[in-house]
Amino acid sequence: MKWQRPLHLLTAVGKYGRSLRYLRPSQLSGLAWNRVLRTLPPGPSAVRKVRLRAVLEPPLQPFLATPRSVDGMVVTLLNHSVDYSAGIHWNDPRQTKLWRYCLHYMACLRQEGMTPAAQRKWMHAWVAGNPHPRSEGWEPFPTSQRLTNWFKIWWAAGFLKDDEPLLASAYAQTRHLRRFVERHIDVNHLFENLKTLFWAGCMFAGAEAEAWRSWAALHLARELRVQVLSDGGHYERSPMYHSLVLEGCLDLLNIRLAWAKQHPDLADLLVSKVEAMLVWLDRMTHPDGEIALFNDAAFKIAPAPGVLFDYGQRLGFHWPSSSRLSHLQESGYVVIRDNGHYLVMDIGPIGPEHQPGHGHCDLLSFEWSIGVQRIVCDSGVYAYQDPVMRPYVRSTAAHNTLRIDGEDQSEIWKEFRVARRAHPQKISVETAPDGTVHVAASHDGYRRLPGRPIHRRGFTYHGGRLSLRDHVTGSGVHDIEAFIHFHPEIAVQNLSRTMYNLALGESKIGQIAFENWQEAQLVQGWHCPEFGRREPNTVLKLMSRVQLPFHGQIDIKLDRWPA
Repeated sequence: MKWQRPLHLLTAVGKYGRSLRYLRPSQLSGLAWNRVLRTLPPGPSAVRKVRLRAVLEPPLQPFLATPRSVDGMVVTLLNHSVDYSAGIHWNDPRQTKLWRYCLHYMACLRQEGMTPAAQRKWMHAWVAGNPHPRSEGWEPFPTSQRLTNWFKIWWAAGFLKDDEPLLASAYAQTRHLRRFVERHIDVNHLFENLKTLFWAGCMFAGAEAEAWRSWAALHLARELRVQVLSDGGHYERSPMYHSLVLEGCLDLLNIRLAWAKQHPDLADLLVSKVEAMLVWLDRMTHPDGEIALFNDAAFKIAPAPGVLFDYGQRLGFHWPSSSRLSHLQESGYVVIRDNGHYLVMDIGPIGPEHQPGHGHCDLLSFEWSIGVQRIVCDSGVYAYQDPVMRPYVRSTAAHNTLRIDGEDQSEIWKEFRVARRAHPQKISVETAPDGTVHVAASHDGYRRLPGRPIHRRGFTYHGGRLSLRDHVTGSGVHDIEAFIHFHPEIAVQNLSRTMYNLALGESKIGQIAFENWQEAQLVQGWHCPEFGRREPNTVLKLMSRVQLPFHGQIDIKLDRWPA
């Protein structure tokens, strides 16, 4: 109908307004500057002669290798393979933007078995295939990732001093990156830009390179203080992006002999932040050795936790082992380790207020493992540019929490946008004398609805038993739904209207029961532990249409180790 078009336009304008209001002045000015730069000529990129630093200390330890992603000319990224035997298509429109980004990162150059000749061939192929700085491969983030991979290869090999065209290209790319630093995006993008500029300043000689290093060092220190929280977590609250930033920090410390004398304060700051980040990652790692999947997080993007722990230890870091209860207060996570049980609860914000683009509607959600088997799981991430799966994995219904009137906790839209945000409130974490852990929090994400509902959830854990007590206050009649997502290997078997068995193979491993819920259904969800990989899983969906206030309870008991 004709009236629907202005209504949709008004809705879109409202979402933009509610999203933009959180941006920092530096982001707005950075966005304006970026737009202006793109209307101007690309700027000087030709480099007559690249000078390298005369003396360069070798890395303290070998850099981490990357998983195998190139076999001959078949490139496999994000669980999707493309045969480029006929020639590499660097800007292949048949692939998603994230896939093309990963191709431009050229992390494959650091996979085991890649020879120097092959590395050089791939680098020259990129230079020949991406001549214009307006192309996608020259965007700041893939440029940062690619240059870091090139620098690691050259640094470990003592440089390819005889290949001036490649060095000139790297210098030109760095010069271009300095112009287009992603202040408007901020978060991990800005960190990667600064890290790369600092590294380039350590590698090249001359006044321009010195200026890169000095400027990047100043801003790196500021961003580390802001982006790494007091509990050691990266402020985007994603274990995956935390791990990527941690690897970058470890890499800088790995080459610190080349710069620590010039920037001792930055070296000290990096050491203190890395130690805290290793502790945080240890707490957020399941017994299966992989990260918790809160917010945008998936396996096989960042190095696995064990790889990062080994890297940290080789660089001289040591940290205390996990205690039974860990409250990562500023990040907003609570972790319980108890006789093989691993339980992690999300009671924190969706992300930094000015940029929650990697946040999900997972407030008051949780994950639960016993041994190396995940039982209650997060949905993970399937893709960033999928019009169906992207909204699904970010939604409230894709997490182990509660939804009201079919609305999401936070107003997520497009791939990375968030308008209204749910804010955690009235947080408490306590341990009773008998060892029972009580965690409680509420949030205001549904106050925008009629009757101004507030959701409060209490978690009570003791000896393999978890009770979830959901309270919704406010007024009016509302549809209340709760979701529990089980790992694909877990079977859920109906026993009665209010009770289900949980089984792994032929073994019963627990039960789930509930009270004060009017209806229950077993529905199919999606578990996406890796980009490009999704597995159907069972979701218990509880529903009630009630006059507020509402009180519901869910009890989960895991009574034996999986076979």
